[in-house]
Amino acid sequence: MSNVRNWVGFFLLGAINNLPYVIINSASKTIAQSFGVQNFVGLVFGANVSLAAFVRVLNAFVLLKTPYWTRIFANGILMLLGLFGVAYAFNFPFALACIVVAGSSAAFGENVTLGYLSLFPSKLVNGWSSGTGMAGLLGAGLYIIFGCSVGTGGGKAEQLKFLNKMAFLLTTPVVLIYWVSYAKIVQRPKQPRQQAETAPAEDAEERKALLDNSINTGQEILGETYKGRVWRCLKLVLWLAVNLGLVYLFEYVARACAAKVRPRDEYNIGCPELYSALQFCYQAGVFASRSSLQIVQIRRVEILTLLQGINMVVWVADVHYKFLPVWILPAYMIFVGLMGGASYVNIFYLLLKDAQFPDEDRELCINITALFSTIGIATGCGVETALFTTVLSKD
Repeated sequence: MSNVRNWVGFFLLGAINNLPYVIINSASKTIAQSFGVQNFVGLVFGANVSLAAFVRVLNAFVLLKTPYWTRIFANGILMLLGLFGVAYAFNFPFALACIVVAGSSAAFGENVTLGYLSLFPSKLVNGWSSGTGMAGLLGAGLYIIFGCSVGTGGGKAEQLKFLNKMAFLLTTPVVLIYWVSYAKIVQRPKQPRQQAETAPAEDAEERKALLDNSINTGQEILGETYKGRVWRCLKLVLWLAVNLGLVYLFEYVARACAAKVRPRDEYNIGCPELYSALQFCYQAGVFASRSSLQIVQIRRVEILTLLQGINMVVWVADVHYKFLPVWILPAYMIFVGLMGGASYVNIFYLLLKDAQFPDEDRELCINITALFSTIGIATGCGVETALFTTVLSKD
């Protein structure tokens, strides 16, 4: 029963932690248009992750011993500052500054909660990841609802600003639920989880060998510096971390291309509007795959990376050549979301479960890996902005 309660608690934490972030991403085109800078959609994505690396490093290397409740409370304050700031933004630079704050809260909260999960049974990561997927659906769905209410079409900057304001203001009350989920719903285990839970049975001998091998170098381990520990953990997670970063890079370029894959006169009409509908499809794919851990686990995460790389190439090419029919775009964007979400949940499940990551280093390993997701997103935003302002600027 406690596992069900904790699953619900982590689901709520994930949904609320990521909600401001995904609303901003879903509204990126609307935010840029409301200030008359449509070709700078990539800057909205970029601002959303611009401080993510900093706050992840801050959590991993400075605040790791700070009580979880302190970090969760501080993160809620960051959310509120970002949401209110974007709602009342008076120009595009100020909006970007507030987006930086809101986006950093998502990154900081993710690292804190994934680290907190290292104290719980590993499959509870499915609750968190499913919640983050639901945040995407809620954010994209909210923008579709408001977009249909306000209406679409060119020359509606003031209406678009009103849409932004209402969407962000109506999101602020969920921060209270975020705090309640941590303080009252999630029940921290009274005892540390057993190593038997963190490793599959077939890995038991490998784990024993690792422990046996450490006997000969025990003095070195006892005298290990903090930098040495970070370097050792980096080597442990490098393969998974690089795959996570690449998947994020590929999917952020692909989903940004949704703003230009059709002729301009096909956007800002109808309900739902095309770009918003494609973002909703992407989030539906993410939600489905991030909720799939109870059904299927994938160890060969590099396959997901390869498929996502192919997806990116196809979407970029379609911006210029527009060879994909409009009816196939929703299903294809769902597939992009499926690959990204599956990579995320399986990589962090492996970090929480696999025997090669020692329990005493597990939280640090998670924090290092999460940092690569930020690197991937930031790189993807840079690539997308470079393409949209150069070779694809007229498409």
